[in-house]
Order: sequence, then structure tokens, then C-alpha cells
Amino acid sequence: MRTLENKVAIVTGASMGIGAAIAEELARQGARVALVARGRVALNDKVAQIGQRAHAYPCDMRDPEAITAMVASVERDLGPVSILVNNVGAGTFKPIQQIDAREISTTIDLPLGAALHATRAVLPAMIRRGEGHIVNLTSPAGYFPLPYMIPYTTTRHAIVALSASLREEVGRYGIGVSLVCPSEVDTGYFERNDADMGWYPRMSSWFPVLKPDEVARRTAHAILRNRREVIFPWQLALITWLYKRFPVIGLGLLKALGLFQPRLTAY
Repeated sequence: MRTLENKVAIVTGASMGIGAAIAEELARQGARVALVARGRVALNDKVAQIGQRAHAYPCDMRDPEAITAMVASVERDLGPVSILVNNVGAGTFKPIQQIDAREISTTIDLPLGAALHATRAVLPAMIRRGEGHIVNLTSPAGYFPLPYMIPYTTTRHAIVALSASLREEVGRYGIGVSLVCPSEVDTGYFERNDADMGWYPRMSSWFPVLKPDEVARRTAHAILRNRREVIFPWQLALITWLYKRFPVIGLGLLKALGLFQPRLTAY
């Protein structure tokens, strides 16, 4: 995709944080952006902030029928969808025996279920036109077997697999697929969600905390260059590269350094 000018983009989880920043960046580069989130008020506020290229589409991304209807509404209102950014997500961080059934279901539905259903909804028209791009957001939990966040780690690994498999399946139709993996991002996630930062792995403290704007710029670049995988900052990219090539040694080293342990030693 050489330009984002007048392309129609759907960004999920777009009322705040990373999703909002990505929506703003795509709009800045000329795209017509459908911001999708469950919270109507926050969504409308963000649309008003971005301006005329932004449009609000409230949707519960846990509901497959609502996702299908949302995509149909975007296509009817704005035109064919050229870009889908699967960003919405959820997670609870604590030992598996302390996580209840609702928390597990939510963590599976967001992001994995949402990404699968949204992708299924936009693909037929993209394939017919021979043009489109899908971005999947993950985190370091998509590569490393992090404890104390098993449902979250499981779904983030699944997003990595989804992105790789999808690229193999739809690339021949002229559709690009990118996986974007930042380190910890300053979004206020832990203040807004039932996620105990104390269980977060010490490994995360090795990397600088990023701003949503940087993730947004990297995402737009990935779309324009059809990047398969974008892992950043460089420290995370290096450690991930080493771990993928030498998993046994890498896992042993990370454990020996105590980097899989929770941040709060009281645990």
C-alpha cells in the first residue's frame, strides 16, 4: 500500500491508548478512520478530537454478530475497508488458580475472538478488490512463556500465530498482514482495568516505556511497507530474536536472572 490517502480504516479499541493514537495517525496521513470501541462517550470524544476524518462506531467486540454489523455499517457509510487494525484487548495478571471463568472468557474474546471475527468480516471484499492490509497488535507475552498471566499469554501467542498464518493465506490476493509488538506502553491500562501490576514480569522493566504515538507511527509504517513483523524498541527486538533462535538457552538465562518473576518481590 503506497499511500493512506482516502483509504478506509477500521481501528478497534480506539477510544483511548494505542488504538486512539493509531486512529489519529492514520487520519493524519489521509485515511478515513472508523474508530471502534464499546464506550460510546469516550469514542465520541476521541472522534471530535481527531476531526472530520474520524467516525465513531460503538461495538461490543465480544459479540460476533455485532462485529459483522459494524463492518457492514462502515462499508455502507465510508466505503470499502482497506485497513483493519486489530488492537482491542484485555488481560488479568495473577496465578491461574485465582482467575475466574469470566476473566478467562474475556481474555480469549479480546483480542483473539475479536480479531478473528473482524478479519473474517473484512476479508471477502478485500479479496474481491485485490487490496487491503490487516494489522494485529501483540505484546512480548506473544513470544515468551510468561507466568502469572496465562490466559493473556495464551491469546497473545495465538495472535502471533494468527498473523503469520493469515499472511500465508491471503498474501496471494494482494493483501498485506503485519504483526506489531511494542514493549510496555504508557496508556494507563493498569489504572483502568482489573490487572495487578504486581504480577507483571520483571522482564518488562528492561525496556523503555513507550508512548502511544510511537506505536502509531510504527503501525502506519508497517502498513505502507507491508512489514511482516515489527518488534520494538531495539532491546526487545534483540532479546526476542535471540530467544526464538536459542529457546532453551534463552529461557534458562531469563529464569536465572529472575526476569520471569513478578515485579513485586512480596509475591
